[in-house]
Amino acid sequence: MNHNLSLPADTLHNRGRSSVANWGGFGFIAALLLYALFSSPFPADPGIPEALIAVLLILFVSVPTGIIVLGGGFSLYRHYGTVPVIIHAGFFFLLWIGLLNGGVVYGWDMTDIIRDLIPCVYLFVPLLLLPAMKRSTLNWLAILPWIISVMGVILSIRFYLVVQISPLEVGRMYYFDNFLYLPYDPSVSFAGVFLPIMAVHTWKSASPFRWLGSIAMLTGGFLALGSLMAVAQRAPLALAVLCFAVYFLVSSRKSMNKLIIGLIVLVAAGIFAQEQISNSFELLVSKQEDFGANGKTDELAAVLAETSASPYSMLFGVGWGGLFHDPAVNNILVSYTHSAVSFFLLKGGLIGIAVLMSYLGWIMYRALQRFTMVMLPYMLAAFVPVVIGLLFQVSYKTLSYGMILTLICLIHKDVGKVHTNDQKNIPRQ
Repeated sequence: MNHNLSLPADTLHNRGRSSVANWGGFGFIAALLLYALFSSPFPADPGIPEALIAVLLILFVSVPTGIIVLGGGFSLYRHYGTVPVIIHAGFFFLLWIGLLNGGVVYGWDMTDIIRDLIPCVYLFVPLLLLPAMKRSTLNWLAILPWIISVMGVILSIRFYLVVQISPLEVGRMYYFDNFLYLPYDPSVSFAGVFLPIMAVHTWKSASPFRWLGSIAMLTGGFLALGSLMAVAQRAPLALAVLCFAVYFLVSSRKSMNKLIIGLIVLVAAGIFAQEQISNSFELLVSKQEDFGANGKTDELAAVLAETSASPYSMLFGVGWGGLFHDPAVNNILVSYTHSAVSFFLLKGGLIGIAVLMSYLGWIMYRALQRFTMVMLPYMLAAFVPVVIGLLFQVSYKTLSYGMILTLICLIHKDVGKVHTNDQKNIPRQ
């Protein structure tokens, strides 16, 4: 008996494209792990690891998609069905008007312009990644938070190795990792919140594998939190405590067992890490007394003075590559600020702030549309690094910050349904 096993040509074509996209997805995961193992949040002299990471990211996104996004192919981008065209148009305008402003109007140095362009692309990287993830059959909502967490744990371990201490020595003094700034990466604060919460969230008393998994997650989370304590990061630690409190307050209404497990974890941590926690708290209080806001309010005032020098600079900023005397770093001439808000105000003026706020507002609205208790650990873990980069630190310039924003975009999808099999509206690559 003969059976017709042939498949329609378009089905075979879509399967082939999905297979290629999946291989690109594995390369994308490899790029993130390479970043955690061999790079740093703010590499001063990019080398082979950074070049390889860039190549893997480009292969995942694909050159045609990059051209559509960066080149302003609004009608083509609409077919992806991932980001509203108005958000794409805002990014396109901000990217190129900032380049024109910095390179032609103000004539800033090309090196400084490139240093500003990279974090801009990182922050808007969901526009590039979401179409690539849609082409793939991998469940990115299930994969990405764990990859980000592994990145955070790896960077924390690297920090301990660089400063040559064990986690048990945290709290004795401030530690410095020779300008690598490994604990400042957003993935570290993400892991410090996500892993402990998920250890409780996924715990099942009848499963020994879940017990082992919860122990591994708690260990990784405490390694990440320990590295934040070692460099006395006040804001991430305070927000992490707030997230833990919110989770246990909300989950206790659903499950008393979760509340009991959470209390057991807190008591165990208090017993086994009492010295580290108490000493770290004293260091944090001392740092707050010595440094306060760390000059960030003065920095914002300096940015406002710079952009209000003329109606043009108030509307369009000083462009990519723009320098200013920052009081937060002893009034030296720098091209960065310590928050995404002040950075985009400086570089893009009121238009830059409007584009940034519209973009972030859309991301949050999209995520909250499908918010459930299942997604609570994801939202809380993402909340900490996003707020830190938005208001307190230069972490918005990192690759990890864009990955976390991408994760928030994926929360819009139903759990377990991150990808779609309907490939009809995706432009051919």
